[in-house]
Parts: sequence; structure tokens; C-alpha cells
Amino acid sequence: MLNLDVLALKRFLPATVLTALKPHYRKFFPDRLVVMMNPTWRCNYTCSYCPIVTKFAYTTVVGKSGERTAEDWLIALEKLPPAAICFVGGEPFVYSELATIINRLPKKHHLLAITTNLSAPENVYRKIEKRIKLIASLHREHTSPEAFIAKIKNLCQQFQIHVNIVAPPENLPYLGMISEELTAAGVTLHVDLYVDVSGFQYTPEQLEVLGHFIASDRRIETQLDYGDYSPKNCSAGRNYITLAPDGSVYTCYGGMNFIHSTQYSEIVAGRNVSQFRMDNIFSEDFRLHSKDMVCSMPCNAACDRDSAIIRPLQIKSLPKAG
Repeated sequence: MLNLDVLALKRFLPATVLTALKPHYRKFFPDRLVVMMNPTWRCNYTCSYCPIVTKFAYTTVVGKSGERTAEDWLIALEKLPPAAICFVGGEPFVYSELATIINRLPKKHHLLAITTNLSAPENVYRKIEKRIKLIASLHREHTSPEAFIAKIKNLCQQFQIHVNIVAPPENLPYLGMISEELTAAGVTLHVDLYVDVSGFQYTPEQLEVLGHFIASDRRIETQLDYGDYSPKNCSAGRNYITLAPDGSVYTCYGGMNFIHSTQYSEIVAGRNVSQFRMDNIFSEDFRLHSKDMVCSMPCNAACDRDSAIIRPLQIKSLPKAG
């Protein structure tokens, strides 16, 4: 009952409070299932830093023809225990039946948010009959901050909106202006560091600019280490999963990347990454993991670090001889 009450309260809390509580989600809900759901990997944007579209075209793994219908998804989601679901992609609103899934989502589930580039016509968003959270991603390669913020102002009466922006160097000069405009509109901003397998690093001057906008859970010292192959206990697959457009289930977004994306080919070379693919949710035999998995791969996705419980593996020492 506590879970239901707190999650119901969530929709009434100010966005600033929700943002502050986000790093502590697993303290409140250590075992609640979190689902990263990709109804499509298609997107109408081709951002230069995007690992789903530009750096590796995930539509070569599952394209439009492999996507499941809203009716399929509603049946499949009934199979899961009560879950907190976040719709991601791709651009979720490219999937024409998204509003149907949202409006008819089984009552036992809770919708965390929909991540969107906010490019769809306003009438598409208004098909959703619930007051939900939109995580609106600003991509300056495809829209101006002014047009983006104007659209937010038009939609913020219907939705709880939070803005996210990835911070490659070319975005840094605009962060101050964007932050001021959003604050004036009562909208919160979250800035994610630009993290890349190429070994990209910010200059000290760039880090000084970023320091004003980066939350504590996204600072340099907390970011992933592509060289970290230390064994870890991870709850992914048990209380956290990623769903692909065809229903394939992965323990985590990072594991899905390791299996499919050529962007990570050097990292996975010679390593068995098959454990990250669990099954297909439409399979009669699909089951969540019953216990934590042991993972020795780098954790390469922010959503994984937010939603899975990851701990260093405690290796028991052998008793001394004699």
C-alpha cells in the first residue's frame, strides 16, 4: 500500500522535489520493477551524439515491421508484476499507437515518464488523457531553444514537464539562457554530461561552465568508467528490465548495447555478453530473474545506474590452510 500511496502522490509533487528525490528512488522501492520500454527505435531526428540513431542505427535490429501493436503490448504488460514504466526510444511519439498504450495501461502499473524530443504536433500529445510527466529532450541540431520553450509553455498545463539536455561542447554556451528561460516558466532542467567511448574529455574551462548545471548524480566522478571490468552484483533482470520494440527483454540498456551496437565492439571483444538478453516478453516461458546477476562489464547507460542496484561483488576469502 505504501508503494501505491507514494507513487500516487508523485503526480502532485513539484518537479523540483521529484528531481531531488530521484537519486533515492531505490531506497523507497528497492524491489519494485522498473521498465524502460522502447515501443519504437525510429526517430525523426538524427542527432550527432545519439547512440540509438546516429552512432548505431537500432532500426537495423528492429525496424517498423518488427514493432508490436498496442493490443500486443497491453496483453504483455499484464504478465508483469506492478511496474514503474518509462517510455523511451527512438522517439516514442513516432509510434502511432503510443496514446492507446498510455490511456489503457493496466492499473497495476505506474507511468514514470515519456522521454520525447517534443517535435510531434501538439494535438498528438493531447491524445493522452492522463496528466503525466514528459521528459522533453532539447536537441539544438533540430530546433531552436526559443521554439522548444514556447511549445513547453503551451503543454505545461496538461503535462508535468522536465527538460533534459545532453551537453556536448557546442551546447555549453546556451545552457545559461536555456536555464533562465525554463526557470521563468517553472520548468526544471537536467543536464547530462556528454560521455563517449572515444575517450572524449571536457577542458577545465568547459567543466567550470558545466559545474553550474550538473546535478550531483551526473558529475564527472560518478560517470561510467569504460575500463571498469570489476565484478558487480546487479539487480538488473530482477527489478529492472529494458523492452525492445519486438518484445525482446534485456537486463539493462547497457547490456542491450553490448549485444547489438557496433559502437561498443572493442569493449565486448572476446567477452560473452549473452547473459544480458533474457527472453521475449511474448514468450510463454518468460520470467524475471529471481536473484541478482553478477556483471563484469562497464555500466554504460545513465538509466541503468539510476534504476538498478549495483554493488561491488563481495568475494569471500578462502579459509587458511591448517
